[in-house]
Amino acid sequence: MEKNDSPGVTRQMIAEALRSIGLNQGDILAVHSSLSSLGFVQGGAKAVISALQDALTPSGTLMMPAHTYSFPMWEKPPYDAGLSASLVGKITDVFRRMPGVRRSIHPTHSVAAWGRLSEHLTRDTLNSPPVGIGSPWHRLLEAKGRVLMLGTKMNACTLLHLCEVLAEVPYLEIAFTPGMNYEVAHKMNDRGEVEEYILYQVPGCSRGFPKSEPYLKDKGVLRDVRVVTSHSLFFDVQPLAHAMVEKLKEDPYFLLCENPDCSICSRRRQVG
Repeated sequence: MEKNDSPGVTRQMIAEALRSIGLNQGDILAVHSSLSSLGFVQGGAKAVISALQDALTPSGTLMMPAHTYSFPMWEKPPYDAGLSASLVGKITDVFRRMPGVRRSIHPTHSVAAWGRLSEHLTRDTLNSPPVGIGSPWHRLLEAKGRVLMLGTKMNACTLLHLCEVLAEVPYLEIAFTPGMNYEVAHKMNDRGEVEEYILYQVPGCSRGFPKSEPYLKDKGVLRDVRVVTSHSLFFDVQPLAHAMVEKLKEDPYFLLCENPDCSICSRRRQVG
């Protein structure tokens, strides 16, 4: 077998690439990520996170989803902020356990954050919809944040669920459970007891989200970038949200998937 002498991708290479695409010190950045999109990385997920922190500096803020989808109906264990693994990628699960990183206590759609606005983004999230008004993603919008889809496509973009809420699409209260307008989640409290929570405006299917890419690129609010070997997407939250809400006001069902067997999109299309 031929020996591969390539040193792989380094933390410095990633940080330099991030700066080259326009990421600035002090930016407020949310990242959806695929570690495999970078190939072999010296230091693995931790090196990627460190590169992001290098580019942002402590004057900036780094946020990542750390979702657990802790619904009893999906047989997920109760959410524990310190122990529950993030189910949305290796990088996010390493990040939520790193020193100086805060994690919100939302039982299904927690986020982890580091830097200047980390406390603001993660505190007091239980009384907000998972990705609605008052959620970390709404706070990111208000703070004029940015999003990097590192090796991922828009089907992974949580912010588009917020756009559904902002556009007041007619299907917001259609949940996964037929006939229900809410779902039950559960989490561990400080006493080690399981508590249940009623969640409204539960985010649904995201398989239709890639349809947004040509539209958003045409609007000039979403651009293709390259982070070393990773084909990625980069955008500022406020202009993208404005364009997406405008589209959803015109076509409220635009983001729903076309699969007739989808357990939620097919029912959501019938509303209105």
